[in-house]
Amino acid sequence: MAAGGREWTLTASRLELGGLNYVGVVDSVVNGQVIKVLKFTTSDMKIRDLVQSADASPGYKIVTAARAGSTSTVNRTRLPGQPEPPPLIQLFTVQLKGNLDILGIKIPVDYTAAHPPPLDVPFATFTDVTVRNTDLIGGNLTIPGARISVVSDQAPVDRR
Repeated sequence: MAAGGREWTLTASRLELGGLNYVGVVDSVVNGQVIKVLKFTTSDMKIRDLVQSADASPGYKIVTAARAGSTSTVNRTRLPGQPEPPPLIQLFTVQLKGNLDILGIKIPVDYTAAHPPPLDVPFATFTDVTVRNTDLIGGNLTIPGARISVVSDQAPVDRR
């Protein structure tokens, strides 16, 4: 069971997943409740125009945004004290919604535990993507020009 904790949302203009493997539907704990999520493993992630948000407290969100036009990465990197990097990055996903880009053809997808991906493919590229996650294990996230802010749910939509 994935540790999870709370749900967070990633939006991006482009998401590339290399060395991808769809493991299946697993349990994750979110806000003390067990829910079904999709489990993926990947060797690397590239995220263009990353914006991550999560509830901080009632009425407020923490928003982390990369510099516009930049590509954030998640890589397997050996941390101090580790003999070698983790074998794969594990991603626990409530929903992955966007356009699956296959050779320039964009196919709308909306994957959830109730509607999982029909195929296991070794890599995937998504555009205009929104991903609701509960956990990411085994990778180091690098965000160029990261800006972190706390915003009110009452803030104008372009600031949330």
